[in-house]
Amino acid sequence: MNFIFNESNFEEMKDMETAAITLFVLFGIVMPILIGGLHTYVHFKELGTKEVQAKLNNVIPIMGKSKNIFNAWGLMSFMMGASFIIIGLLNISILTISPDTPPIPSIIAIILYLACSIYVGRTYKAAPQFYGGIVGIIGMLTCLGLTIIS
Repeated sequence: MNFIFNESNFEEMKDMETAAITLFVLFGIVMPILIGGLHTYVHFKELGTKEVQAKLNNVIPIMGKSKNIFNAWGLMSFMMGASFIIIGLLNISILTISPDTPPIPSIIAIILYLACSIYVGRTYKAAPQFYGGIVGIIGMLTCLGLTIIS
């Protein structure tokens, strides 16, 4: 029993907790806010232009009602950027409530979100989402492992 609680093991546990928090901050806070901010910037700078609006000026049925493609797409595009930013802000809140170690349900939620990123990257031929999701999921699985061990 003395082996488990010696000073060396305690320091290793603290190092694992620090690494887990660092990974949570990087993949759960910094990256979502950065990606959301960049996406929102590009949405307004390039995707919301009159040229794009003209190209998407068609009507399609959505839930049985005719909707303008540009309006439907613009809504999803803007909300995606805003959602990324909000995910990062919510994770800041989560970390302030639990500053010693990231909560496992939060880590799992981020892993599920990153799995969705991998899916859409593969399905819609979007390499940045696909490979970014893989990098992020590796980081968050490492975070999960470190959190469980510590």
